[in-house]
Amino acid sequence: MFRTLIAAAILAAAPLAAAADEVWSLPSGNQVVYLRDDGTTAVLAYTPVMGVEQSYIFVPGLGGNYEDRGTFTGYWVEPVYVGKSCPVPIIASDGMQWDRWGAVEVKFHKKGFPSKITLKRGECFGAPKEKIKLKPVVGAGLQ
Repeated sequence: MFRTLIAAAILAAAPLAAAADEVWSLPSGNQVVYLRDDGTTAVLAYTPVMGVEQSYIFVPGLGGNYEDRGTFTGYWVEPVYVGKSCPVPIIASDGMQWDRWGAVEVKFHKKGFPSKITLKRGECFGAPKEKIKLKPVVGAGLQ
């Protein structure tokens, strides 16, 4: 019985540990951090190259999925001082209004962490085109 309780505790803690430990490096040197799960939506956080405020990537279907990753579609939001604002704002899942946003395609190169990621970003209503490559940060550095 004691082994069963230990195994259950380890399994219950595993998704939380995975989310908190996943970090990728942007070409700028800034990092993207797997911040939290909001239901089945993963919330990733980063600081833009020209910014100091947190920006976010919301990825429906990724939340809680740590072992069977592929390509996901979501959206990103950034403060307006980073670039042009969109013609209409959007309201993120946390209730915040954002005037700078766009669609994003998140492609994992492996099924689980650590994995490189290729992001394709679009601005406002535009299709994702801009490619950004992310490298996983593991231990003392990049993998």
